[in-house]
Amino acid sequence: MKRQIIVGMSGHIDHGKTSLVKNLTGKNTDSLKEEINRGMTINIGFAFINEQITLIDVPGHERFLKNMLAGVGAVDGCLFVVDSTEGWKPQSEEHLRILNLLGVRKGLIALTKISLADDDLREIVSLEIKDHLKGTFLESAPIIPVDSI
Repeated sequence: MKRQIIVGMSGHIDHGKTSLVKNLTGKNTDSLKEEINRGMTINIGFAFINEQITLIDVPGHERFLKNMLAGVGAVDGCLFVVDSTEGWKPQSEEHLRILNLLGVRKGLIALTKISLADDDLREIVSLEIKDHLKGTFLESAPIIPVDSI
C-alpha cells in the first residue's frame, strides 16, 4: 500500500485556498451551507489529487483558528497561498508560525489571483513574501503564480 502524502493549504482568508483546491481536484471543500452562504471556509475539507496526494483545505479566518490547527496537525507539507492583489496579511503570518511550530519542513508558495494584478504588483508582492519567509522552512520554496480562472 502506498503512503498518502498530506498537503495542508495555508494562508489568509480569501486568498484562494478553496478555489485552488477545487481547480486542482474538481472538489469544492466548502460543503456546509453556512460556508457556501458566507463564502468562507469554516471547517476543514479534504480533497484527493490522486491515490497518493491528499489536500486539506483549512480556514483562513482567525475565528476558526482551532479548525486550522486540526487540519494541519499531521501534514507532510504545505501549499502556502498568498493573494497577488493583497500580499502578506495577519493570518499569513499566523499560519506560517503555526506550521513552523508544528515542525512542517516542506512546502510551496502559490501566488494566486495573478490575472487581477499587474506585473509590478506581482513583483512587489513576491518580494514581500520572500522577505517574510526569510529564516523559515519556506525560505527557499518556489513561488508559483496561479489563477483559478
